[in-house]
Amino acid sequence: MHSKKILMPVVLAALGAASVAQALDVGSSTTVGGLAYLDFSDIQQKQNGLDYPVPPPAATAPVTGSGVGFDVKRAYLIVDHKFDSVWAANITTDAQYDTNSKVGEIFIKKFYLQATLSDALVLHAGSYDNPWIPFAEAQYGYRYVEKLTLDRLGYGNTTDWGVSASGQFAHNLVNYAIAVINGNGYKNPSRSKYVDEEMRVGINPVNWLTIGLGYYNGHLGQVTQSNADYARNTASRLDLLLAVHWKGLRVGGEYFEAKNFKLGSATTGALGADIVATNAVVVNGVVTNPGTAPVSDEAAGYSGWASYNFTPQWAVFGRYDTTKPSKHVDTGLQDTFYNLGVAFKPIPPIDLALVYKNERVTDGVVSISGGDAGSAYTIGGINAKTDGSYEEIGLYAQFRY
Repeated sequence: MHSKKILMPVVLAALGAASVAQALDVGSSTTVGGLAYLDFSDIQQKQNGLDYPVPPPAATAPVTGSGVGFDVKRAYLIVDHKFDSVWAANITTDAQYDTNSKVGEIFIKKFYLQATLSDALVLHAGSYDNPWIPFAEAQYGYRYVEKLTLDRLGYGNTTDWGVSASGQFAHNLVNYAIAVINGNGYKNPSRSKYVDEEMRVGINPVNWLTIGLGYYNGHLGQVTQSNADYARNTASRLDLLLAVHWKGLRVGGEYFEAKNFKLGSATTGALGADIVATNAVVVNGVVTNPGTAPVSDEAAGYSGWASYNFTPQWAVFGRYDTTKPSKHVDTGLQDTFYNLGVAFKPIPPIDLALVYKNERVTDGVVSISGGDAGSAYTIGGINAKTDGSYEEIGLYAQFRY
């Protein structure tokens, strides 16, 4: 009697385990994996040479102060499914911690249906990679250490909701991508009156050289039915890239010009915030109240990087960026960033790096995406003549599974 009472739960548990195992057997047409970016580092911020936070009555703006901590900046869960030789689908979730709401957040970063009609024509519908930033990241090779300029300063998105076409010709001598997207990025799939367009052409005249040209045009999802008749600017961006990948050496550079993606205020130096321009409230170049045409602004900058793998496991790397975020409104504002590091790959799915980062902002404040797990931080002060600095040293890692 007692043995039967004991045996029955064991049998039920075994059957339950078997059903779970069967549910997890996704088959050869479906793969489940992930990607995570982590770091443990020490951050030191200053305003006008003083440690942050600056004691009152001095103005303080940064939301990220000095300190030591461990971050999980990104944690992706990736599911790919292949229906047949043409049709496939993907869902990728993105998790992060929001320091403002003090809660963890999970987003859908990618969710698309794919049709591979040929090497020259692959179609995507849903949230998918935008044409430029992922292309440039592939040339850079150290995304887990730092985002590239457009992504970290807010002049573009990695993915967005829409439809796209991409492909390559002549064994990847020429590749391209064209996307019609909402313009708000993958975190905001809301509908607007107009869609945006982004496109890219890549040329590989030899297998170790990549040349890229990109263009963006639209309203960043800001024009709705309610403000469609108001005066507005159009956001546009021109991208250029040159990259060499020869044996263990990577050398490359990126240049961009972005019009009306963000506005600088001559009184606050703030980027991306609402400003008053001839009695019209302006957000990213779009008037949200009736008034005269919004102020037009332009940003420009370049980034250069180099890395060398001495062995398959060991490498050194460095990068230098400089950007003028506001060429017409807050003309003195400038951001300069560089990093240096040593990378180690113990096994193919894991990358480790010891990194030093340094950033300087003059005459204002700049918002940076990705300084810590809170997704954004600021460098500088709340008035146009405040300088800010950011230094960080730490261990960075990424792993795939």
